[in-house]
Amino acid sequence: MAIELFHEIPDAEAIIRQRGGIFKQAKVYRRGGKLYIGASGGYVRLTAKFGDTWGTSNPNISVVDISQGIPGMFVTGEPRWTGN
Repeated sequence: MAIELFHEIPDAEAIIRQRGGIFKQAKVYRRGGKLYIGASGGYVRLTAKFGDTWGTSNPNISVVDISQGIPGMFVTGEPRWTGN
């Protein structure tokens, strides 16, 4: 059985804030129906928006802005991928 790999979403980018107030531009990826951000040589899962930022699976990384209007990519509520 093949595993689901990470796939870059063309034209989708995010601005992340890391520990220490460091901001970085990052690519957005999908794996199954979930969205991920490239960070620190790996990936962190994008979670629901809280206030002005989206959370991630790493409590030291938040997403301050993300591409909008990408077909199949939804970032309102629980971020998800519904495209191909």
